[in-house]
Amino acid sequence: MGIRRLRQVPLPHPVDLLVGKSLRRPWLVLAAWAAVAIVLNTAAPQLESVVQDSSAPFFPASAPSVRALEVMDRGFGSGHTRSDAFIVLVDQRGLNAADTATYRSVVRRLVADPQRIPEMQDWVQQPKLRTVLISHDHRATYIPLGLASDIGSAQSIADVKWLRGITNSVSRSPTTRLYVTGDPATITDLNDAVDSTSKRITVISLLALLAILIAIYRRPVTILIPLATIGVAVVCTRGVLAVMGLAGFPVSTFTPAFIAAIVLGAGTDYTVFLIARYQEELRDGRAPADAIAIAAVRIGRVLAASGATVIIGSALLGLASLSILAATGPAIAVAIAVTALTSLTLTPVLMSFAGTRIASTRAPAPNGIWVKTGRLAAGRPAAVLVVGLLVLGALAAFFPTMSLSFDERAAQPRSTPSNQGYTALDAHFPANETLPDYLLVSAPHSMSNPHDLAALNALSESLAKIPHTQTVYSLTQPTGRPLKPATIAHQVGVLARRLNAAGTQLRHRRHQLQQFSTGTGRLSSGASQINAGTHAAYHVIDRFIAGLTKENHGLGAATHALGTAHRGASQLQAGALTLGRRLDQAHDQTAKAVSGIGQISAALDKDPLCSLDPICRNARTALSQIYRGEHDELLPGLERAAHGATKIGHGDGALAGGLRQLEQGLARARRGTARLKAGEQLFQRKLRRLADGTSQLAHGIGQLPPGVQKLVGATTKLTTGLGKAGGYLDQVSTHANTPEAAGFYLTGHDLNRPDFSLARQVFLSPNGKLARIEIVGTTDPLTGSGQTRYHEIEQTAALAVRGTPLQDANLRLTGAGGFGNDLDDYLHQDAELVALAVLISVFLILVIALQALVAPLYLLASVVLSYAAAMGLMTIIWQHILGHQIEFFVPVFGFVLLVAVGADYNILLMARLRELSETPTRESVARAVATTGAVITSAGLIFASTFAALLSSPVLGLAEIGTGMAIGLLLDTFIVRTLVVPACAALVGDKNWWPSGRFRPGRVRQ
Repeated sequence: MGIRRLRQVPLPHPVDLLVGKSLRRPWLVLAAWAAVAIVLNTAAPQLESVVQDSSAPFFPASAPSVRALEVMDRGFGSGHTRSDAFIVLVDQRGLNAADTATYRSVVRRLVADPQRIPEMQDWVQQPKLRTVLISHDHRATYIPLGLASDIGSAQSIADVKWLRGITNSVSRSPTTRLYVTGDPATITDLNDAVDSTSKRITVISLLALLAILIAIYRRPVTILIPLATIGVAVVCTRGVLAVMGLAGFPVSTFTPAFIAAIVLGAGTDYTVFLIARYQEELRDGRAPADAIAIAAVRIGRVLAASGATVIIGSALLGLASLSILAATGPAIAVAIAVTALTSLTLTPVLMSFAGTRIASTRAPAPNGIWVKTGRLAAGRPAAVLVVGLLVLGALAAFFPTMSLSFDERAAQPRSTPSNQGYTALDAHFPANETLPDYLLVSAPHSMSNPHDLAALNALSESLAKIPHTQTVYSLTQPTGRPLKPATIAHQVGVLARRLNAAGTQLRHRRHQLQQFSTGTGRLSSGASQINAGTHAAYHVIDRFIAGLTKENHGLGAATHALGTAHRGASQLQAGALTLGRRLDQAHDQTAKAVSGIGQISAALDKDPLCSLDPICRNARTALSQIYRGEHDELLPGLERAAHGATKIGHGDGALAGGLRQLEQGLARARRGTARLKAGEQLFQRKLRRLADGTSQLAHGIGQLPPGVQKLVGATTKLTTGLGKAGGYLDQVSTHANTPEAAGFYLTGHDLNRPDFSLARQVFLSPNGKLARIEIVGTTDPLTGSGQTRYHEIEQTAALAVRGTPLQDANLRLTGAGGFGNDLDDYLHQDAELVALAVLISVFLILVIALQALVAPLYLLASVVLSYAAAMGLMTIIWQHILGHQIEFFVPVFGFVLLVAVGADYNILLMARLRELSETPTRESVARAVATTGAVITSAGLIFASTFAALLSSPVLGLAEIGTGMAIGLLLDTFIVRTLVVPACAALVGDKNWWPSGRFRPGRVRQ
């Protein structure tokens, strides 16, 4: 028997030992695999739940956006928020009382569990948010939630389902719709979408495999061998991964879908390789036992090497920072390891039980397609190589045009609940309102001071100028627009208006003062007449006393003169009192204007920004000079003038009374001469006093008109000065309101105003050391333009704070754009690390398997070029034709799998070439292509079909990776392995196996 003969040959290779022991104890191997499959099958159904329970956070804890989010949460939130979600309520008929009751009910349920929801915003607890959280059309409202779980973690998935349980159970009107959305809900829906398609992918893959196997073998026994192998491999793989997940090993959402494609494809390929070699040995006249032993040994080494490339390459994904790569890669490695072990031990045993019932294929026809292909590649290697490289190069040229997407919303169907929630938000609220970027400004001191607030305002205005920026919200523009009362332009404008008003009042008072000046002139003329009249009367009385003969004539003249004097004194009294009152009014009104100017001057003296602005500083100096002139000169002069006029008025009253008495005395004198002497003496005394008083009155009133004229002149100058100051400040207001001036002034005291409390709470931390600025863009932050805007925010912010009091502040960015940027950064880091590690490991495996250095070099180059061509063609299909961006993880997964799996087929071809010839010749190259052409083509079609089944998934990333893998496997099958590699081997010739000697595979004694 072949197995007994196998015992006589040393089997130093571990694969040889494993295969030999399996073939020696076939029933034991069969029983062992049956027992293992039964045991693991009990755990296999739990894989889907394990995937959710062991899901790792989508972002590493060290991600800059995650750290910035933690800083923001400590400054503005509870300190326990790890992700944000939204509950959206929509009623197309318009929000009504029933919707309000539903909203309040949801809020009560959420408030009752602060462990899950450490932070939330709603208009039930915070009525001021009503205008923000209710749409303008009054048909939708939402509740922003802070969750204590990381995005994509098992707890996050549980939290989203708990939230949806609340929204599904709460009472509502028939037209009301409730949605749970946000990043946690998006990742949860993505998990559900992938999970729901895993079984469908498995069924489609099995049907495709069955169709290909029927076409190849046609015999049920032969078809059952690969089906049994992959059946055991799938059950055992799912069971092993479930057990690992239960033990705490992270398992990615994509694991079940990838397992369906990889295990079915790889397991069938390995089985096809073994069966093909077994059939070849039978055609060469081997006994079935010997043929199985030889096939198992020869192919076993190839399977071990090819499996090792995929296992090591996939395992190296565990080095990645992104959980979707780090959790999926090792699971793929486990799946390939289980599949390879099953193929190396169970498949040979099944083949030994089938024996000759396995269909035997005929040898390649002398003029068959693969014989001709081998002769073409070996006969004209240069031309074939050029053609192959041109085809691959042309496709690879489109690879650099690939545009990656980090938007997991676009990666799943629009019908998922989270996407429906986003659609509802976009329909009723401004675009991207729930997807802002946040700039955090952290300073070592409180920023509640005019200098820092002005710097924050300048920073906000700079960010608002970035292209594709819709609105910028900050402490200095909480509504998305600058605070007008806080601008210097507004403040100077108010000052200018007040000065202009004061000037207008003084112009009106100047007209009254001019009238008063005219009246004082007339009063001075009347006083002179009175003075002359009293002196004339005195001389008349002298003559009257001297001559009694002229008594009657003198008394008549005196009576007439006294009447005139009495009327003039009365007019003088009334005019002086009126002048006094008007001067008092002018003094009071002027004092108010002077006081206002003093307050304005004092305010500008205390303003540090005015001291820095030369225009404002000159205006302040002019106002100060005007104030000192009015306060020290104008007001005292008005006061003295008013006092003098009042005094004159009272003095004139005494004079009028005396003249009246004198007139009465003369009347008495005319009635009797008996009292004439006493009357005349009294009249002489009174007249003497009158003469003295009228002299003083005439002198005082003579000085009043020049003083009033000076007052009119000073008032004119003051009015002109106030007009100039108002006009000057108007110019300052106009020029300070330009982008270049960027005038802004807000004191820390203003922040404590009740109407400013909400803005401070939202945009400035309680200690004042952390400020946040919210930037809402016009484009999705997870798209290319959104990422461009994110980087411009970084650059603009760094430049805007330079040379300001905040130049030493720490700037951090987070939000939707930050998550996309972190994904991009981590993806590039992971891609570089994994690509280098995979290339090195695959090269080393090729070197070990082929015992050479030259051949592995061009084999590795060929699979890398094949990968680039596959990605280029996939980009043409999905991006340039269908209009979808490529999911960010597709290129990395594609590289690992295509490089590793592509190396499988090359190992099989080159191992056969080395087996056929110690020194490769063109003839041996042609024979190697002819003998392996059918089996490798079958294997390539089988593996490609299993990945093509991923196209049935509604998840864009799975469909894209399925497309890329299917294209890459077909390129490897029909171009790389068929044309490029054989042409290279023929051109290199005897240098292929350098520096080793003759290849000595494990032999079985004939």
